[in-house]
Amino acid sequence: MQGLGISSFFCAIACPLCGGDEYTVLFPSRYPANQTAEQLQQAFRASSDEKLMDQLVRCRGCELVYVNPRIDDVLLVESYESAVDPAFIEQNRERIQTFSKLLKKTLPRVGYQPPPGARLLDVGCAGGAFLVAARDYGFAVTGVEPSRWLAESGRAQYGLDIRQGILSPGLFPDESFDVITLWDVIEHVTQPGDVLDIIHRLLKRDGLLLVNYPDFGSWMARLLGQSWPFLLGVHLLYYTRSTITRQLQKVGFAPLRIQPHFQTLRLGYILKRMEPYVKLSRPIRSIVERASLGDLPVTYNMGQTLVVASKSI
Repeated sequence: MQGLGISSFFCAIACPLCGGDEYTVLFPSRYPANQTAEQLQQAFRASSDEKLMDQLVRCRGCELVYVNPRIDDVLLVESYESAVDPAFIEQNRERIQTFSKLLKKTLPRVGYQPPPGARLLDVGCAGGAFLVAARDYGFAVTGVEPSRWLAESGRAQYGLDIRQGILSPGLFPDESFDVITLWDVIEHVTQPGDVLDIIHRLLKRDGLLLVNYPDFGSWMARLLGQSWPFLLGVHLLYYTRSTITRQLQKVGFAPLRIQPHFQTLRLGYILKRMEPYVKLSRPIRSIVERASLGDLPVTYNMGQTLVVASKSI
């Protein structure tokens, strides 16, 4: 970051998984010299379309891929709290359908039957799409979401119990929940071990943790390289199946199942999100919109991966 004029917004960090300080640079920083704090914050608001500009490294000890140096924690939290993302909320119908199908298929596959009155916590619940699907499945649901706008949207639209803020010690009593979920969240957090440790304490002894993340080792990530759509400014961590397994095991979780996660969203929205990476996305989206196909639901996988884990200790 030297010479960019924004070094005061960043800090060098040790590996968030193993604590090592030796790494190999995969992609160097690409920030312009005139970058401002406001522009940095904009990149971290909700489902930002901002491409990754930070230096990306791979730990020589455990092989976790992560951003280093990383944006200041205070600036990061302020960015998430002020996030406003109407386009994300507009896809909730398709997200709810995706999550409903997933719950019906995945929970039986790991032999899990929710007990009567089972409680579920969704960490980083955005506008509440997964909470709606889980409530329909039979769970008593609660969410935590840093964005004030998204939290209020979920409460107003669906009548959900969403606590605005970040998951922190003491927010809920120990062993309060039967299931806890992290949907596209773990790659955003600065201290994944601390977050998972809190979750471990909040889960009951036979509880389940579901973690969804973009897999840096997936064939789509390897095929697309720097054009992979999940190389985003909002993502701080890039797990593979081996590093996510190690991260979970480190705090007392035992992965039961790892599988691709297929998401259904509208075609127009998908093409818009791809514009920073695929040059033809914009003209294709124009054609799609003129043909009134923008709302066509499309199921896809670009490396999204789901881990189902049990509380092992």
